[in-house]
Amino acid sequence: MKNLKEEIELFIKHSSYSSLYKKNFQKRLCEFLIYLSNETGENVEEVNLEKVYETVNSSGKTLFYSRLDSVLIDQYFQANLHKSYNGLHQSRRALQSFFFYLNRKYDFPILTDDMCFMIDDHKRPHQEKSKYVPTRHDLLKFLQSLIGKSTNMERDLLFFLLLITTGSRSSEILDTKVCDIDFVNETIYRKQTKNKESKYIILRVGFGQILQRYIDRYDLSKNDYLINNNRQKIHLKELQKAFEFFLAEANLPFSTLHSLRHSFATIMAESGAEILVIQQLLGHKKIQSTKTYIDQNYTRNIGMELQVNKEVYKHIKNRVKT
Repeated sequence: MKNLKEEIELFIKHSSYSSLYKKNFQKRLCEFLIYLSNETGENVEEVNLEKVYETVNSSGKTLFYSRLDSVLIDQYFQANLHKSYNGLHQSRRALQSFFFYLNRKYDFPILTDDMCFMIDDHKRPHQEKSKYVPTRHDLLKFLQSLIGKSTNMERDLLFFLLLITTGSRSSEILDTKVCDIDFVNETIYRKQTKNKESKYIILRVGFGQILQRYIDRYDLSKNDYLINNNRQKIHLKELQKAFEFFLAEANLPFSTLHSLRHSFATIMAESGAEILVIQQLLGHKKIQSTKTYIDQNYTRNIGMELQVNKEVYKHIKNRVKT
């Protein structure tokens, strides 16, 4: 298989669609190409659907590459929930047609058939679709809402705090098993990530003990997922819906789980962290990708402290320690 950019060009060139459809399909497929480029850290000319994931051994040596899967397709749509309902449909149609083309040419799987993401579940009024990134104060309000409304408070609080304090992708946290956690050094080791490299997720100081107590309390074994539902892996869709619910209960706008990576990057910048440090924590290969994650207006919030923030944070901190 050629690189993704070339395959898109060949697909558009040889397809029998009208010029209007071709133009729209090319736009949607190029958006997907740029997304994969940003997530893997590869230049757009080098993205290859057969080499999206990399599996390495304990010494970091590459064992093999794996192709694009439906999990990443789901995450692409989750990251684009700010787009219109019609736009999501058009993106799915473009990808489905493209995968049919690749299936005939290379026997590549039609990944849209395996998607768990249901576009109709996310049909909402237009005004709710702004590309909103929660601020530090908004996150505290959100966590307060979670504590008061969640039916599985400890698990949900742990999941969202890991996202907020590490800048990790939702999939990285959901894929984490107990055996991946180094409680002493307070890190989580991920052998396979979207940028084709292994990654250490750096935990906040003291989080190793919190995770150990949580694991002991629920008697999790080393092969259990840290975030689970009756010891079964939780699907991203379930936690996205929970996120939307807690936001609404806190009178905050609609947002996506992916936006929490942007919140993390902005909060780190507000706190004075160097952009190279933020880049490493997010797992980006390109510094430009990291810059797009930081709110351009973040400088106005540097050094700002609100009393309500302190009070909410104190309440959340006490709940985590119990």
